[in-house]
Amino acid sequence: MDSTPLHERMEAYETSASEAAEAARKREETAAEIGERLAATVTDAVERNGANVEVTGQSADGHRYRFAARLDRAALVATMSETLPDGFVVSHVNNDGTLSVEWTGNDRTPSKREHGAILKAVIAEEMALADDGFMESVPTRERVLSRAVELGLDEDDAASRLSRLATLDVVDLADGHVYPDENFSRY
Repeated sequence: MDSTPLHERMEAYETSASEAAEAARKREETAAEIGERLAATVTDAVERNGANVEVTGQSADGHRYRFAARLDRAALVATMSETLPDGFVVSHVNNDGTLSVEWTGNDRTPSKREHGAILKAVIAEEMALADDGFMESVPTRERVLSRAVELGLDEDDAASRLSRLATLDVVDLADGHVYPDENFSRY
């Protein structure tokens, strides 16, 4: 047992607790600043390519027009893959429409991670869910690869990465279609 007087041990404890609280405060400030900078990157990506606005109708006299803005998650992820700071990647396009951006732990983002994110975004964008949350339709493998090429991926790289996503249980490839699998969406 340590023979240091208890009042000295308590002083050491209070000093350690104070230092830990300061470190936690700095950590939270840093995390908040990183979040704000990433949010600015997402905002820029949306402004550049992430939203589609289409005319949904007009009045009979032609004086009023109705528009709908739709987030094009696949285009957004492709743009973000180019503009996120080094080491960050869109890791998931979640079923609720949110995006998860992840620090890879490296100073560079592996292109395979970027390509996987784009493919997952294409699948999410092309998939249709019923009101009860069940899948109504899923894209074909050809459609996923075609859209990935439209977004700047090499077709062979996209096909290879799609196969890898199937190996990782992110997607299931069956009957020429691409189905989300157990690891497709997580928060």
